[in-house]
Amino acid sequence: MSSLPYIGGFIFGIFIGLYYFYGLLLTVRKVPVSPNPKRLLAISYFLRLLPVLIILVIFAQKDPGIFITLLIGFFMVRFIMTRKIARLTKEEFHATQP
Repeated sequence: MSSLPYIGGFIFGIFIGLYYFYGLLLTVRKVPVSPNPKRLLAISYFLRLLPVLIILVIFAQKDPGIFITLLIGFFMVRFIMTRKIARLTKEEFHATQP
């Protein structure tokens, strides 16, 4: 049994995690200047969620092991991005204080 499909699933999970969470970051940054933030949030949500859900369903039906590695990659991106963004936000906040 080769581990290559599982490594591929993990890497693919990283890519879809970057797609989803970087899209979320861009959306959150555009909300304050958007003339219609509700529409922006709704459109962004569906454009991010639909492809990710389709991919997850396909892999869940194909092979549960690859699906699990894909989820690990996806949530690893979430973990890393939230820590990095929190640190950058904290640095920006402290830089603006008198």
